[in-house]
Parts: sequence; C-alpha cells; structure tokens
Amino acid sequence: MARTGELLITGDLRMADIIQINQRLLLVIERFGISLGFGDKNIAEVCEKNHLNTSFVLLVLNVFNDHTYSVTELLSKEYIPELIDYLKNGHQYFLVDKLPYINELIDRFIEKTENPDSRLLRTFFKEYMHEVIEHMNFEEKTVFPYILSLFKKVQGQEVSMELLRYRIDDFIDNHSNIEEKLDDLKQLLIKHFPPTKDRFYRNQILFELFDLEYDLNDHNGLEERILTPIVRTLEKEAKANGQN
Repeated sequence: MARTGELLITGDLRMADIIQINQRLLLVIERFGISLGFGDKNIAEVCEKNHLNTSFVLLVLNVFNDHTYSVTELLSKEYIPELIDYLKNGHQYFLVDKLPYINELIDRFIEKTENPDSRLLRTFFKEYMHEVIEHMNFEEKTVFPYILSLFKKVQGQEVSMELLRYRIDDFIDNHSNIEEKLDDLKQLLIKHFPPTKDRFYRNQILFELFDLEYDLNDHNGLEERILTPIVRTLEKEAKANGQN
C-alpha cells in the first residue's frame, strides 16, 4: 500500500490516480457514495457529478492520506450534514460488511481445526462485535441527532429541545476504546492460541483484524479531528446566541 504525506490531494488530480497512490482511499470514496467507473475524471468533476462538496471531500481524502495533515483552518459547520452521512456509511460498512466477514472467517477456521479452544475465539469476537455495535448505535441514536439538531438550531430552525440535551465533550469522555479489545483479540491469535493445522484461515483472520484496526482508527480520527471541533464551535455559537 502506498501512502505519502508529501502529496497534497487537490481537485485537479484524477480520482483513479489517488487510489493508486493510496489504496485505502478506495474505502473513503465508497463512503461518499462514489462508484468506480469514473474514467479519467478528476476529483472535482467526480464530486460535481455526485453532488458532493469538493472542499469537504478533499479535506477527508487528505486527512486519511496524511495523518499529519493540518485541518484547523479548513473546518466549516456547513460540512456537518455530509460528514454525518459519511460517518453513517462507515458504520454500515463495519456492521454489515467487515465484521460479519471476519465472523465468517472465524467460523471457517473452527470448521477446519480440531482444537476445541478455537470456539473461544468465536466467543471473544462475538463480545467484541457487540461492543462495536453498541458504540455505533449510540452514535446513530444519540450523538448524530444531537449534532444535526444543533446545526439546524444555529441556522434558526425549530428543533426539539429534547434532542439538544447533550454535549460533544460527553461523547469524547465516553468514546469507548474499542481498539483495545481488538488488540487483545490479535494478541490471542499471535501469542497464545495453540498451534493448528489450518494456518491459512488463522492468518487470514489476522490480516482482516489488522485491516479493521487501521480503518477504525482512521474513522475515529475523523470524528476527533473534524467532527468534534466543528461541533464545539456550534455549541459556542448557540450559547452566544442564547440558543443552548
């Protein structure tokens, strides 16, 4: 996988080229609802065709491509609706595609091995899945509705005060570290799980767990580096206007 922090992704770059530069950006563009088959169109052209804010798409692409990319001067409250949609699409990927696929690999591994301890792996992963589902459901049912309501309130729209009974710092304080349990699962397979004849599925599970960890870190980083600062600004604006 290629990744370079030296490249600034701009709207005149071809969308196909940035995937060659960093293959993980394929997941990013899919979460924007962009389908492959865009030919030689540049990023700005693809965004226009898909009715997306080019500035916001470039912000997310650069954040994912370069973890040192500075976002301070680039944040805008106008990004909130698209940002929430993007994060929801990320949740959909984790809950509908990625986690069930890893669970399927674990089932295949159990079928191929005679080691009775292999079933402990399934139990451990089920517990981890439950934690991820709870975390993301909380965001979908509580955090995101609060942010969208706050965004509308600042714009002068009427919203339910019940939805505004939250603060983004509560989200940060309770942002559960689901990566820690994922690391425990990796270490179980690497260090402590007894040897088995079927190494293919065991290695495949590990590859997918490392990939999941990387993707979750990027997803959570987007919430912490982009979403949270914008919402804090909205909260200050609402408070200054006596709205919250």
